Amino acid sequence: MSEDAFLYEVAPHHDTRGPAAQHGIGRWRAARYLLLAVLLAAGVLLAPLAATVLISLSDGLGHYRVLADPDVLRALGNSLVWLGLAVLVCAAGFGLAWLARDVGPRLGGVLRVVLVLPAVVSPLTTGAIFRLLFDTNPQRGAVNAVLAAFGADVAFLGLGWIWLVLGLAFLWQWSGVAFLVFHEALARMPASLLRMAQAFGLERRRQIWSIVLPSLAGAASLAYLLAVVAAARVFDLVLMGAPGSMQPWVEPGGQFWWRHHSDLGTGPAAALAVLLSVLVGLLALPALAGLRRQVTWPEQRAAPHGRRSRRRLLMGPLAALWLLPFVVLVLTSLRAPEAAAVSGWWHIQADLRSYGDALADSGFTGALLTTLVRTVVVVALVLLAAVPAAYVLAQEHLVPRRAWRPVLLVAVALAALPPQAFAVPLQESLSRLVGSTLALVTVHAALVIPLAVLVLHRGFARVRAPVMARHRWALVHAVREGSPSVVLAGVLAFVLVWNDTLVGLLLNWPAGDHLPLILLEQNRHFMSTAGTLAAQSVIATAVPVALVIVTRRLLYRGLTGGVRA
Repeated sequence: MSEDAFLYEVAPHHDTRGPAAQHGIGRWRAARYLLLAVLLAAGVLLAPLAATVLISLSDGLGHYRVLADPDVLRALGNSLVWLGLAVLVCAAGFGLAWLARDVGPRLGGVLRVVLVLPAVVSPLTTGAIFRLLFDTNPQRGAVNAVLAAFGADVAFLGLGWIWLVLGLAFLWQWSGVAFLVFHEALARMPASLLRMAQAFGLERRRQIWSIVLPSLAGAASLAYLLAVVAAARVFDLVLMGAPGSMQPWVEPGGQFWWRHHSDLGTGPAAALAVLLSVLVGLLALPALAGLRRQVTWPEQRAAPHGRRSRRRLLMGPLAALWLLPFVVLVLTSLRAPEAAAVSGWWHIQADLRSYGDALADSGFTGALLTTLVRTVVVVALVLLAAVPAAYVLAQEHLVPRRAWRPVLLVAVALAALPPQAFAVPLQESLSRLVGSTLALVTVHAALVIPLAVLVLHRGFARVRAPVMARHRWALVHAVREGSPSVVLAGVLAFVLVWNDTLVGLLLNWPAGDHLPLILLEQNRHFMSTAGTLAAQSVIATAVPVALVIVTRRLLYRGLTGGVRA
């Protein structure tokens, strides 16, 4: 055993959970608790996925000759790049958390809000913001305007540079979630752990690699899983952020499938969907080890490291920089539509005509209300199915350890499953319901339930044993104790459904009344509708932002601990 491994093992790891309950709900009641989640997952995800696999094998492995198509290979390579960005998201989140670990409670609170807010913004809106920031025309694009002052001219939305723009957009949107997870975990880490490492003479880099990172495995697994889910379902960010001519060079396999599945044919399209699912599943597997390895520290705050003022000087400007995309969006929305089409957002003016145009659009206002109602129904259905299922899975006497790993593996795989993997068989089975609220609610709920179960299980596994024991109201007590995880699951469901574009494109036609689809329509003439699009995006973003602000205390604890203090 190496010295580093020895240090980590001999350090005092505290587990605040009580001993496993010896009694609990019976197996028949447990089966009833699991029923709704299993039915939705099996009926909406697993059965159509199995059908896709069978279709892809209907000609043996012949349909997999689709890999000989260079365009398919490029799209799969792009998917790999997007999934690789999930690792960068976690690395950036950890780096930010390490820098901000002792900035003080006030600035720390500001950072927790500012850095997490991009995660609730629609990827369509994120794409629009970064397209405005990096517009090739220096009269409209702020970055090129600055470069033009120094005699440089860069086509950021052209071949080569477009990856930088979209990569920065993805990192901006998701690094804050990883930051929050790591920030809270570092704050609760016992100072004695690092003091012991220093006593053994480990340098700073080895302390981080050998002591800090292993102790954060459970927290990192959730951050990584969320980033992988976002990367696996990248779609609307590319649709809005990249000009049409550039999209084939950066679009992931899922977007390529959406554009060309009819041209490819049923069998090859199914083979491409299976390949995408395998790729995502393999890259989601690292989350499995972390989710099974939970290290829980007693509630505490680490002592400051004596460099608070220096870190404040660094993190304060960083928080302001993180807000810049929001500033771009708001200022663009406050410009007259014709002004926003020809000049940059920094030409400040107060004009509400873009908001007038947005609210005068009956399609937009109608979709706003329809999407709100639909999303609330999905959240209720997700919690109704996921809460009892996670409660059962958290009781070890009902789910033996040898069975938990396959259950967790399936949950992780389904949480990251791209919708293209089951879209065609599902469309055929729901042919009479396509475009209806019932179809959309069911599919959205089924897609979110696996992730919600994983989040809730993390919280319920930490609930005190007496609460999980046999009692008529045991589930109610467990929900109360694990309320941060319940809030997190509900907010995740709300944000994912509210901002979804892909499921709407697959199952919401001809109605097209899901809010992101209305925003996507504005992209057809991006510059001429930039003001109206910005105004609609501000209105659409205000709803999930308000939800996060209202629930932030429980939400943050759900991301990091999962139970009440």
